[in-house]
Amino acid sequence: MDESLKKFYESLQPDIQIHFVEEYVKPQLIYDEMIHEFDRVIESEECQRLNWKVLMPVVTKIIHNKHAVTKMCELNTLGFKDIYQQHIIYKMKTFVRFECEVSSMCAEFVMRKWH
Repeated sequence: MDESLKKFYESLQPDIQIHFVEEYVKPQLIYDEMIHEFDRVIESEECQRLNWKVLMPVVTKIIHNKHAVTKMCELNTLGFKDIYQQHIIYKMKTFVRFECEVSSMCAEFVMRKWH
């Protein structure tokens, strides 16, 4: 951490430090971990074998966390923004026979990456 930033943080009142950590730092750490998990799983051998189901838990966590969705849309890994909008916002599945939008979404990520 930059020394001037550290001094500034330490000069804040303890309740403001706690608020800053709770409202800004912790959420960022949580969504950073989700994004790292997405990257790890999409690169896994299971996904290379086109097993999209292994992606379901992490994609489900991401779409239920507005900060993670925002960051994934910014990064736009594998066209995340368009796939998210199509499946979650507009409820239009690419793979129409799949039971839910998240299943279709995960299958599309895997197909874009490995097929």
